[in-house]
Amino acid sequence: MAQSKTKNVISWIFQIMVAGLFIMMALPKLMGDPETVANFQRWGMPDKIYLVIGFFEILGAIGLLIPRTSAAAALGLILIMVGALFTHVTHDETMMAILPLSVMIILAGIAYFRNPFSGRQSVPEEV
Repeated sequence: MAQSKTKNVISWIFQIMVAGLFIMMALPKLMGDPETVANFQRWGMPDKIYLVIGFFEILGAIGLLIPRTSAAAALGLILIMVGALFTHVTHDETMMAILPLSVMIILAGIAYFRNPFSGRQSVPEEV
């Protein structure tokens, strides 16, 4: 029981931290930060795609904080991070690829521990 509670607390800590990270990453995109817009143009991305990505980052961050949607949100955010990883690697920004890769690993852990179909649900103890 104590180990299960510890895993739950650790998972929540990671979920809150990653949700905060995605909100911080989304805000410059949604606010049209000139440096962010310039990066997307330099990478050859379609105009205003940064707004779409920022929207889905906020949506994913919110989803991480809702127990029923946290696993799905983590998987959706992994897709965004795959795109970020691909973008950095294909534009010779290997050092910048470390962040999306690290975040993908954490998101995979969240998806694994929060997957409602995994059979790892805690069974109520009988009194």
